[in-house]
Amino acid sequence: MNNLARNLLVVSAVVISFFGAFSFYLARQDYAANSVIFDTSKNIAINGYDTVAYYVQKKPLRGEPQYQAEWAGSVWFFTSAENRDLFVAKPVNYAPQYGGYDPLGISNGYTNPTDPEIYSLKAGQLFLHYSEEFREHWEMDRSTNLVLANSNWAFLRDQLLAIQNNE
Repeated sequence: MNNLARNLLVVSAVVISFFGAFSFYLARQDYAANSVIFDTSKNIAINGYDTVAYYVQKKPLRGEPQYQAEWAGSVWFFTSAENRDLFVAKPVNYAPQYGGYDPLGISNGYTNPTDPEIYSLKAGQLFLHYSEEFREHWEMDRSTNLVLANSNWAFLRDQLLAIQNNE
């Protein structure tokens, strides 16, 4: 391999690594108190599933109405008072990325609902997916999809907030 080709590969690897790391940073910074969260018509976040359970119990579990908290304009259900308290202390650590909308859809510039039973948990970030096929496609080129989703989320979130505020 000649020097030009090797140098281009090294520069490409550095640039891709930088944008991958930067996209993780942006994903963690994108939540604010007014974040739009995918919820049902009853204003229940992520269809009533306990977002802390993905991290603590390592599986999706449906929460109970007696253990609830309000955050980001939605009501969140939990399986226990302990999970609820963990969430209340640091909601951004447990809330799903992109408001609980499917990350593959976000990476393609649109929002679609998710199935809380279909998820991925990587680098301390919870992603809920529309279907098994969407999750597989997301994981096949996760770094590129993550960069695209992060760049689209700010725009899509603003659109969702505008819709929410007009209702």
